[in-house]
Amino acid sequence: MRQYAIKSEAAAGQDPSLLELIDETEGGYFVRIVHRHEDWEDVREDFLSRELFDTCLRTGYIAEMTA
Repeated sequence: MRQYAIKSEAAAGQDPSLLELIDETEGGYFVRIVHRHEDWEDVREDFLSRELFDTCLRTGYIAEMTA
């Protein structure tokens, strides 16, 4: 499963928010978005069109994480 760091104003030492690809379709991607907070996580699943996903990559809003 590919993971991407989401550009945010995370506090020092805090893990970045994540976007995980769950499934790929012709029209785009089903994703899980995890926003980490000090005491809890906000997790939601959504659909991103290919155009929106590509725009996020191109502008640096998301960046693929390496192992």
